This record gives sequence, C-alpha cells and structure tokens, in this order.
Amino acid sequence: MPDDEQVSPKPEPLSLTAFAESLYHAERADNNFKFLKNVPEQELPTVLQSLLKVIGDAIDDRDTTALARFVQQQQVQAYVASQLPSPVRPDLPPVPLARMGKPLKEASVALFTSGAFYRDDQEPFYPANLSYEQAIRDTRSAMERVASVRMIPGDTPESRLRVGHIAYDVRAAQKDSNVIFPLERFRELAQQGFIGSLAPRNYSYHGLTNIPRLRDETAPQWAQMLKDDGVDAVFLTPG
Repeated sequence: MPDDEQVSPKPEPLSLTAFAESLYHAERADNNFKFLKNVPEQELPTVLQSLLKVIGDAIDDRDTTALARFVQQQQVQAYVASQLPSPVRPDLPPVPLARMGKPLKEASVALFTSGAFYRDDQEPFYPANLSYEQAIRDTRSAMERVASVRMIPGDTPESRLRVGHIAYDVRAAQKDSNVIFPLERFRELAQQGFIGSLAPRNYSYHGLTNIPRLRDETAPQWAQMLKDDGVDAVFLTPG
C-alpha cells in the first residue's frame, strides 16, 4: 500500500441507546425513526424487534400499511409530553391571544422558520453534507450560540433555496422546500386571494440555539423587525 494512501478509521461500535440517539444528527438523522431516542432503554430492544417483524411482514405481504401504522403509533407514544426531557420544553410564560386586525384575505403574511433555510448566495448555517461526527462535536456550541437569521425574499425560486441543519433529517426539505418553508404555496395562496400577499421579506434561523437568549433577546428583536416590515401575520414552521 502506498505510504501516502490514507485508510479511513473504522467506526466505533454503538450500543442500541447510542444508535437511537444518533438518529437526531446530520448524516444519520432520520425523521421517521428518531423517536427511538425517546423510547426507554429497557424497552428499546423489544420495540426494535417488533419493528423488524413488521418490516418482514410488509415485505412478504407487499403492503406497507401495517408498517406505517406501527411507526406512527410508536412515534406518538415516544413523543408524548410526559416522556420528553425538560430541555425540550422551555419554561415560557402564557401569551395572550393576538387577534387579527384585518381579514386574512387582506393581510400580509411572512414565513419564519427554524429549519435553517438560506439562499444559495448566503452563508449556510451548516453544510448540507455535514457528517455525524461533525454534528456531535458542534451540538453543544450550537446550543450556546446566539441565533442568527437569514432574510429570504418572497419571490425566491425553490431552486435557489438550500438547507443545512445539525439536528434533523433534511432529505425531505431538500426534495421539496415547501414541506418546511412553503414560499411557493403561500405565493399560490396570494394569487388565489386567500391571503392578501406574501411578505417581501421572510426569515429563517437554525433552531438548535441558545433558548433563553432567543426568548429574552433575539426573538423580541425579530418581532420588532417583522412589525417594521408591516407584516400582519406570521406563519411559523419548525425544523
């Protein structure tokens, strides 16, 4: 073997629990199955065994209906509020209902997402090909970092949108940005007269961030920014 030829290191073996936790990050992220992280450790082998049986039945029967139902049921059980760790549920004060000041068909609506979208001429939050190891290394610093925002004009074509997030499966968003940042759908709603208009300026940030500073500092600034834009309503989407 040539001296300058580098051999890739073998990946470290993972326990079932570590594997389930890895489904939240970068190249290993999988929106369909990241619920496994929230399954109690003692129940994880049983859930995985049941999943394999249902997959086998789906192959034999050539029918994925039962498989989809099983995964959906497991997602619901894993994501119930009582099982989520407390950092996922920040302590937020109650917010009074803000009524619309005009009919929706006359309103200017802005999109605001935590899904880490950006234009091809803007600085990415993270590269689209971020590796799992890179994501793990940067997760803690991401949660300490003050959120930054990207302004995305309302007439931006989908072909110019990019997405790079450290902690969710971006495959669906790469195939169709409208599943998280529906600029095209809202332009259609404006053309149909369902809303008055899509705001000229729409916004995106990386949702894994310093939550206390987002709540106390950054979000109020962004709210004022939207008011200054003359927006009547905001459509929020998570990443």
